Amino acid sequence: MSFFSVFIFLILFRSALSQEYLPANVIQLPSHIKAVVVSKSHQKLLIVKIEDGKPVIVDQMIAVTGLRFGDKIKKGDMRTPSGVYFPVSFKPGKTLPSYYGEGAFPLNYPNALDRHILRRDGDGIWLHGSPKKELLFFSSKGCVILKDKDLKRLSDYILLKKTPVVIQERFFNLSYREYINLRKKALDFINRWKKAVLKIYAGDVSDIYDLYSAEFNSKHGTRYDLINHYKKLFYSYGGNKPFVKIINKMVLYDVREDNKEFFVVFFQMGFLSGDEIKTLKKVLYISANDMKVITEENF
Repeated sequence: MSFFSVFIFLILFRSALSQEYLPANVIQLPSHIKAVVVSKSHQKLLIVKIEDGKPVIVDQMIAVTGLRFGDKIKKGDMRTPSGVYFPVSFKPGKTLPSYYGEGAFPLNYPNALDRHILRRDGDGIWLHGSPKKELLFFSSKGCVILKDKDLKRLSDYILLKKTPVVIQERFFNLSYREYINLRKKALDFINRWKKAVLKIYAGDVSDIYDLYSAEFNSKHGTRYDLINHYKKLFYSYGGNKPFVKIINKMVLYDVREDNKEFFVVFFQMGFLSGDEIKTLKKVLYISANDMKVITEENF
């Protein structure tokens, strides 16, 4: 090998070593929120925040998942679901059987993506403690299990119905440049969605319709049913100027083994409905393959 070839090789090798890779399941969070990211393959849980526009790991701990590998399909299959969930309550250990240790955070499984698109059933997926000093990997019935001391530590990061819990087969890492491109892709779509909602006030539903998949299904039915629901919700009386305001936006990236990838966008929205100002919390599930909303839910 020539000196020039060796020199080029060393430059490329050094560049590869210096490349920063980021936990890319977490794209955007408000400053007061941290995300929980669980890798079933690694049996590990990360606490991630956004700092200076990029995700930073602030804590990590062992996390045990389902006895059987792969994504959850049906009730009793001993698998832990992949997806983005939220802790909806806390159950103290004294109210539960002893094997739950210090307590449990029930998650909102199944969510709209599970119910209306993936057709997964079952329930009772919790993030809970264990009194055991050592945990046996891949031994849960579908829940995520931590040592009691770690559950106590985790509790300091969790805000009920606000802290996203991203459960994946494995951690998803990207270079900084790839991460920025992914974030731009998601935020551009959200801006288009907001503008399309504003157009509904003027009777124009073409843009919002085009942002929803032909396969869309939700509590309200098909995308056609949803647009009719939106027309009833977004309207103005007596010359009141329409507005749509989105705050506390969270964007997570859900990567599946079957090459399906989803942006999960949670936000609080204020808007004019008739002559009344209303608010709601909404979750959009967006197919990253074609950037179409495939389901959604109010939270």
